[in-house]
Amino acid sequence: MTRNNSRSPSGCYNLIAVKPTAFFVVFLSLTALSQTRKSNLIQMAFPDAKGVLEFDVGPTTPEIHIRPDGKEIQLKAMDRPDKLDVTAFLQRVPFPASPESCRDAWWPDTKKAPVPHADLHETEVKDGIARVEFIIPEYQGIKLRQKDIHAYLGGGDLCAEIHLSKILFEPKDKKLFEDLLATAKLSPDAMPLAGQSSPAAQEHDGTYYFLEATKLYRQEKYPEAADLYLRALEQEHHHRTLSKDLTRVLIDNLGMSYGMGGKLEQAKATFVFGLTQDPEYPMFYYNLACYYGETNKMDDALAQLRLAYKYKANSIPAEGIPDPLKDDSFRHFVGNEEFVKAVHEMQK
Repeated sequence: MTRNNSRSPSGCYNLIAVKPTAFFVVFLSLTALSQTRKSNLIQMAFPDAKGVLEFDVGPTTPEIHIRPDGKEIQLKAMDRPDKLDVTAFLQRVPFPASPESCRDAWWPDTKKAPVPHADLHETEVKDGIARVEFIIPEYQGIKLRQKDIHAYLGGGDLCAEIHLSKILFEPKDKKLFEDLLATAKLSPDAMPLAGQSSPAAQEHDGTYYFLEATKLYRQEKYPEAADLYLRALEQEHHHRTLSKDLTRVLIDNLGMSYGMGGKLEQAKATFVFGLTQDPEYPMFYYNLACYYGETNKMDDALAQLRLAYKYKANSIPAEGIPDPLKDDSFRHFVGNEEFVKAVHEMQK
């Protein structure tokens, strides 16, 4: 089936329309919360093994992954509001690890990159970190004035690197680098704390799957998003990590992902399940009304719309109830006087 790529003023995806902005308000609110926290301590560790790299990644939501070969943990945090980009790597190595040995093993290959290094300093170890720092004044004719610090930590059989960079660097920005590195610590004999952002924790965390699904959802990869939303829901059943409103969003978007993937009955079942968990959330009723609109069942659609308006006060903040008369899910009924009159009565 086809779909219209324009954004509709409607409130639910139908098979040709576009989902409302309410979800994106909530998701962006989640991101905004992460960007206003004063502390955001994360841990990188191999699953079920000793050795933890810990540092405060700052006001951002990092991505942490295990490299496909399983030999390296990787972190990326590129959306800090102060424009400091952060990447980090944790790897088991076949030599006795120390800050110096890790730097000596990894920095030479990095140094070979075809970029100009100005004001290069390969420093001695300080506070358990071997640093290399420099400026990239320009690249391929583009002026960058990018400050880079490669910070190496090591102990036991673990090497770690934290790479910090900032384009259009000013002297006052030095504090951003120093504040983050002051929190960095590699503990080769430690185990990650429960609840911290290690890959092991993320693999079992509903929030992790929720965020991964959201990326796919925003890319309109709905079948893949549905798989991860379902996994998030399963994890939330065992251990709650999402707020009430984000759980609503999770179920809502799982149903919408099914609908956009052509699985209407699974979409319907998802919204019915949502109502068993949260029977006064209006958008589950509205989305069921959309299902009945798609299947050309006006009386059933009106029954669900009446319930949606009945519980309108329980909407997620800034969400509200969309206008069914402007929603393509009800395109079969907008010329029907009974339907139009009933909707106007609900909207009073």
